Amino acid sequence: MLIELHTHTNYSHGTKVFYDGINTPAEMVKQAEKMGINAIVITDHDGIRGALEAQRYAKKNNLDVKVVIGEEVTSSDGHILGIGIQETVPPKLSTQETVDLIRDQGGVAIAAHPFDIKRVGIGKNAIHCDAVEVFNAQNLDRLSNFKAAHFAKDHKMSMTAGSDAHSARMLGHGLNIAKKGYTDEDIIKYVRKGRIQIKPRYPSMEVVTDLALNRLKMSSDYIGKYIEDNYSWPKRPISKGMLKMVDLYPGKISPVFRAFSYFSLANIIVYSVLHHAFERR
Repeated sequence: MLIELHTHTNYSHGTKVFYDGINTPAEMVKQAEKMGINAIVITDHDGIRGALEAQRYAKKNNLDVKVVIGEEVTSSDGHILGIGIQETVPPKLSTQETVDLIRDQGGVAIAAHPFDIKRVGIGKNAIHCDAVEVFNAQNLDRLSNFKAAHFAKDHKMSMTAGSDAHSARMLGHGLNIAKKGYTDEDIIKYVRKGRIQIKPRYPSMEVVTDLALNRLKMSSDYIGKYIEDNYSWPKRPISKGMLKMVDLYPGKISPVFRAFSYFSLANIIVYSVLHHAFERR
């Protein structure tokens, strides 16, 4: 049984870039079935509307994929995945309060990307969760995942993988393998008791760039207003010029964006090495 534990739809929104996820719930579920994924957990940011819509769509169209209700909760300490819940868990509560509310609904709490370099994970507070996401496909620096894996092993905690798929193309990069059992309770039990194997695979730069460009294009009006309200010269005209280039996509990716993607990846790796090196001191 192949399980996706960490996915997003266009119901996930960001601050600077409005559309954090770019595909509809229906598109995510259809792609999961096409790829032979048996169960998918929709974990939009601080809400379950996308998950409920995906579940209704799968049932109405008799798709051969189980949809589980989930949420990526923004606690006061960082992101926590609530798997197998029925109601939205409010954001900005402490780690322990968030975990308790997830468990009260019969769900399981997973520390999402706990040591990511963007510092939106809960770090060592992961000890309060039921499992640790030791592989997150969006952690392109790799070191953040290694640290999460060591933390889970040191504390004898269950380990999971997450594609953290914000697009249909990103599905399948962080799969979990378990015995057959298609109920919510089965999946929750597998996670809680560590009865799963992870199947990690980092996305290509083409997939990463495609996500970034689609996010920008879908959020173009929102970003334009943000630039106008918050940026000054020369950042404002440069940012507006870059944003106009996004309108050419889809199609051939601009050499400027391609070069910027690799430059950004190099910076991420260097920053990650320095961040984790100094953090150990």
